[in-house]
Amino acid sequence: MTRFSKAALLGASALAVSLTSATAVAQVDVITVTAQKREQTLQETPVSVSVVSDIAIQQSQVRDAADLQILAPTLTVSEFAASTNTQFTLRGVGTSSFNPGLEPSVGVFIDGVYRPRAGAAINDLLSIERVEVIRGPQSTLFGRNTPAGVVSFITKEPEFEFGGDAELTVGNYGQFVAKGTITGPLTDTETLAFRLDATTHTNDGYLENVSPVGQIDQVNNRDRQNFRAQLMWLPTDRTEVRLIGDYGTIDENCCAAPFGYYDPIDQGAILALGGTALPADPFDERIAVNGLVNTQLDTSGVSLQVDHEFDSFTFTSITAYRTYDEAQRIDADFSDIDLIGNRDIDTDYTSFTQEFRLTSTGDNFVDWMTGAFFYDNDLNFQQNVDLGSDSKAFFDIASAGQVAPIVAAINGAAPGTLPPGTGGVSLLEFLVGANNMLGVPGVPALPAEGYIAENHGVVLEDYEYNTLSWSAFGQVDFNLTDRFTFTVGARYTEEEKDMTTSINIDDPLSAISFAELGSNLRFPACSVPGNVASCPYAVTAILAGQAAGGDPAAQAALAQIANAVGIAPNNPLLLVNPTAASLIANSEANFLNGFTAFQNFSPANPSQYPTSRTDDNLSYSLIASYDVSDTLNVYASYSTGFKPGGFNLSYEAVETGIFEFQEENASSWEIGAKGSLLDGAMVYALTYFNQEIEDFQSENFVGQGFALDNAGSIEVSGIEYDIQWAATDRLFFTFGGTYLFESIYGEYEFAPCPDSSPLFGPVYDPTDPLFAACATPRTNDAGVTARFNDLSGRDRGNSELVSTLTGTYTQPIGNNLEMFLRGEAYHRSEYSLVTGLDPRPVANQDAYTLFNASVGLGAADGAWQVQVWGRNLGEEEYKKGGFPSVGYLGSSFNIYPGDPRTYGVTLRASF
Repeated sequence: MTRFSKAALLGASALAVSLTSATAVAQVDVITVTAQKREQTLQETPVSVSVVSDIAIQQSQVRDAADLQILAPTLTVSEFAASTNTQFTLRGVGTSSFNPGLEPSVGVFIDGVYRPRAGAAINDLLSIERVEVIRGPQSTLFGRNTPAGVVSFITKEPEFEFGGDAELTVGNYGQFVAKGTITGPLTDTETLAFRLDATTHTNDGYLENVSPVGQIDQVNNRDRQNFRAQLMWLPTDRTEVRLIGDYGTIDENCCAAPFGYYDPIDQGAILALGGTALPADPFDERIAVNGLVNTQLDTSGVSLQVDHEFDSFTFTSITAYRTYDEAQRIDADFSDIDLIGNRDIDTDYTSFTQEFRLTSTGDNFVDWMTGAFFYDNDLNFQQNVDLGSDSKAFFDIASAGQVAPIVAAINGAAPGTLPPGTGGVSLLEFLVGANNMLGVPGVPALPAEGYIAENHGVVLEDYEYNTLSWSAFGQVDFNLTDRFTFTVGARYTEEEKDMTTSINIDDPLSAISFAELGSNLRFPACSVPGNVASCPYAVTAILAGQAAGGDPAAQAALAQIANAVGIAPNNPLLLVNPTAASLIANSEANFLNGFTAFQNFSPANPSQYPTSRTDDNLSYSLIASYDVSDTLNVYASYSTGFKPGGFNLSYEAVETGIFEFQEENASSWEIGAKGSLLDGAMVYALTYFNQEIEDFQSENFVGQGFALDNAGSIEVSGIEYDIQWAATDRLFFTFGGTYLFESIYGEYEFAPCPDSSPLFGPVYDPTDPLFAACATPRTNDAGVTARFNDLSGRDRGNSELVSTLTGTYTQPIGNNLEMFLRGEAYHRSEYSLVTGLDPRPVANQDAYTLFNASVGLGAADGAWQVQVWGRNLGEEEYKKGGFPSVGYLGSSFNIYPGDPRTYGVTLRASF
């Protein structure tokens, strides 16, 4: 970028200038953007794009990317489990990041450098010039993983005039923020300049841990630091070189999820084991956890951008290398009993990117751009989950209270009691012992110590994942008349992924097939009664019947079985239900099916996971734009987008049988109008869009983690609006948002059913037509038979309306002072928290509105300022997300609560 280019980009903050100076005419100034990788005014750019200026970020107290949605209402940013598990969503389309095999659908770029994981872009913002939110498929110019859109952060460059600024914030919940910037020349010839930016941000956290055995006192806190250093070198009037190095660190006890609903059996078991069962109120600002809820992240990178102007075109090279090192330590059961001991995740990657670009200059009949992009990413993902010391006691308590009624149907035992004659052996130990005795192939024997012995109940995963991608792209603008332009663009991409998988599951109970074991215990499987050796896989009805009738051989066989499992030979569990024929006809009536609730780890084999895959794609865009007048531009476009397929990095993949998911392809129609009214006092942008994504890559909660699959297709249509109005030279309003006409699954035949307990049944009404497909097990394309829902044609549970309104008033005080007053309102309509559309109120969020405000007083020349601010002033209680509770037997549900009311004071000084 040349000096001339830098001057043009100052228009991005022109809006802020008009609001903080005593202009004579109320007018919205021109904003320059690079949404099409060339400089254009916001009004003439024929794509749906919103811009957030540095002044708006400052006045709104936006700290990080998660706060941006208040200023860019079409963007939704959510945090789950850890601050690094951030999900960016545009037009209701986005993917979360619990499973690192799944990459985002919204691409994030900082100074033109692609960030492959959203967690690499969530640290506090440093010296942001502007943020461009570009909606719809952007694969032609921005490449991989942008089928839903792009969030592009542009930071401030070094300056050739010495200066700097400092900022200090203190607020409730112990909030402390310090920022500093210094910039200036390094030579007398204005050819070399530097810039240093740093920030630290801490607070005590919104949740108090009240557990007497807790390892941490406060949860959902902030503790992050960020540093950036830049050099700008101008060796000639035509060449600019910009070198950027950054380092960021996070060490936070975040993010905990209090219970929004306790199933009585879960709550009772927690209390019986001496745990703390707080009221099921996620907004009580209390939680009881005995383990850690901690995320540590170190990110660093360096980028080099070189721009050189030739006579008719500009050459651009952007080279970048980045590292990412994250460790999560999560008490996954979010209680202070030791049910799930730990969920330890380590995610490390290095990435190298290189982009070359040639861009025509001047006003020509044909304006063009062409380039190439290369991407190399090496990812190591490790996950360890272990059962805690209270697991055995928890399951046995639950067995006595809830499983016995099921068993009573076949053994005559009184409901609520363990079967008689077990001699102290728990029901679970009896079942595991029976499995050992029957010798089901491939199942490890139970150690002598009993169920969940020391060092058992552990899953260890290790994935090495490499991605190589290259692409070539180009775009041509045909300026057919002074008012009409037709644009054609395309990108061809090839991508290869390789993976090695290591999975070790050491949990005898989870290795048992209860369907097989129940059948073997109950139904005939051989024709030779009384001889266990010749009938190794079954206790048959004939055997039990003959034993009851006095057959000595049959009685001896039952005695052998009883001795093997340590129970009395006349234990009713060894007898046969007279309705065996009806049970055979209905496999789901197997009385052991309920015990799948105790299986925490799905048995996975590394050989089931693919080792490599290759994708290729041609994405393209067609745009027609027409200047109706000097104050109105209209456009229509059709664009496609692409996200490569990948691998399911979780042992939970066996639940769906989807070990490899396919590429995601997006297409979008847009019709837009951008213009100005009232002599430039009001500018507006209106867009209608109709977007479809084929083979949408979906992440579904399964047991302990998340499994991936392709959701067939999703269809989204609606309108976007963005209005800015300078009502007077002192009063300025913005109004923007998205209204969805529809957001449905075009096709999703094997969607997850809402959370259901094998012991206690579904949480939904089986007669509800929405869940009719869940009534009968079906076999998906991967050969897995389970209860799946069919959500084809169904609403996806997105918010229908997301909208913001802001107002800013500025007023000089005398000749040397100036004040501002700003108010903000953010509204979001109801939405579902889970993919399976759980109908319970706890799994859904009603419509809500947040109110923010700030007031500032400072020097008219910007030398200093004091700002008092507040966020969520109405103390609105809302849910960021939620999930079925991990490790429990009932239908409990955990909630990620939204941020409470915060307020504070900020001091700024500039020189």
